Amino acid sequence: MASQWTRANSAERKVPHTRMEDELDIQQIYSFGRKLGQGSFGVVCEATHKETQKKWAIKKVNKEKAGSSGVKLLEREVSILKNVNHEHIIHLKEVFETPKRMYLVTELCEGGELKELLQKRTRFKEEDARHIINSIAQAIVYLHKKDIVHRDLKLENILVKSSHRGDDNNTVNIKVTDFGLSVQKGGVGSENMLQATCGTPYYMAPEVINGHEYSQQCDVWSIGVIMYLLLSGDPPFMELELIKRGKLTFTNPVWDTISDAAKKVLCCLLEVDPAHRITASELLDNPWLTGDTSAAMRPTNVLEMMRQFRNDPEELELDELEAAGSGMEELSLCGSVDGTSDTQTQRHKKKNMHSSSNGLKKNGPAAKVSTNTQGWTVPKNQCVRFQPRGVHVFS
Repeated sequence: MASQWTRANSAERKVPHTRMEDELDIQQIYSFGRKLGQGSFGVVCEATHKETQKKWAIKKVNKEKAGSSGVKLLEREVSILKNVNHEHIIHLKEVFETPKRMYLVTELCEGGELKELLQKRTRFKEEDARHIINSIAQAIVYLHKKDIVHRDLKLENILVKSSHRGDDNNTVNIKVTDFGLSVQKGGVGSENMLQATCGTPYYMAPEVINGHEYSQQCDVWSIGVIMYLLLSGDPPFMELELIKRGKLTFTNPVWDTISDAAKKVLCCLLEVDPAHRITASELLDNPWLTGDTSAAMRPTNVLEMMRQFRNDPEELELDELEAAGSGMEELSLCGSVDGTSDTQTQRHKKKNMHSSSNGLKKNGPAAKVSTNTQGWTVPKNQCVRFQPRGVHVFS
């Protein structure tokens, strides 16, 4: 006799979770087909719902082989999947559980892993890579807003729902999957930093490899590795020591065909210091990702920026800016503040900003940053971060 229940947590979707005696009961509902993949503790098979004839993927996990720790991770994965609903995150339809196994029924991604598609194509055109990275970034922004850190982003964990190649339109619809190493933090702050060293070496951020406390910024590093792979076909770093140093190179001739804007994004994603690494939200607003690559490349060095733009009459209007407080450590000036949309920002009342040691001054139509006794104007399409260690500017 099958028994069904849903967890009481109101934040979770009502995903059916049914206990059954054995797999024969499940086979009354689904007919199992070809094997799609295999892991240490189970397999993923294609399955057809007998009543609707719709195809799904079923992940079968052997609880005995997984052990108590493996089952705990599986339960955490199920909990996270019940708590998410996004077009670029794998959809969990229902869960079955027998004394020996657990079955996760998810949407079927006919295209397989993104890694397999990359191997077929060798590398992606920049426009196609932009579309994929945009989709991944949307999913990660969604997760991070829920304080969920994936911790194992890699090509194998990006599934291709569909792929269409044409003369004018090459579309790859992706889904982020495999939340086995994911964790839901308690919020921001040092008390909610992560410590467990986990993930896949080629994709692991330096702070994870070094055993330091880390945050959701580890996912952003992994996005950078994926982007580098999509554009070149090779990983950016082949050894752990190289990851720790994070010295990014574009010596392969293939990079001659890649825009400077894309390379600049990679440098921002693969920044060793997570405090200086752009966030997933900032990535979504980046001109390269939005398709606005018309702006010329600009130097990231602040002094060079000052020299180049001191006499530039084109200035960024900052009539709508609200400081978060005098103790603010970071402020982005790239059309939004802390992920707030332009529309939301425009709702703020105009405020006069007086120069301070943190460096904001309202002076005519443009905001200027005071660095000691010198000021410089923030040009259009630039992001500025005010941090204890200095000012960082990037497009």
